[in-house]
Amino acid sequence: MFPFGTRGPGAGNTGTEAIKRGQFSIRMRQKVIRSILFLVSTIFVGLMSITIVGCGNGDTPSQVVEKFYKYTQENDCQKVADLVIEDRPSYDSYINTCKQYADKLVSYSIKGETIGGTNLGRNSAMVDTEVTLKEDQGEKTFSAPQFLIKQDDDWKLIKAES
Repeated sequence: MFPFGTRGPGAGNTGTEAIKRGQFSIRMRQKVIRSILFLVSTIFVGLMSITIVGCGNGDTPSQVVEKFYKYTQENDCQKVADLVIEDRPSYDSYINTCKQYADKLVSYSIKGETIGGTNLGRNSAMVDTEVTLKEDQGEKTFSAPQFLIKQDDDWKLIKAES
């Protein structure tokens, strides 16, 4: 049998006819597979580049607050520091909160999020949270709204409410 079909080369058997009959050569299959893999990998790399370069860490205000409470429970105040705006009073306030409440924070829940509706401007947000703390008399639940502003495409905590 000839590699181009049953009629042999030059007998009117075009590549299209061979494809219709499923008679791909191994070399042709390898080219098609390589082309598909190249296309898929190019699309993947492009999407990853857009995600990484284009839009900061991508966390919503609620996700930043969630991380704050998680890191506080884990007593990882360095990670808490990464979530806070580079402003001395805010930074000190959140680091002190982390140190003070790491062993007292029992639970937290996020009740809602408002973006732009705060007195800090349109690039601000308020995340309404409720925290439960251990106290001498047992556990007590408090409302604890958290305020954030957008800095370099990332949401950052700006001040702690007591």
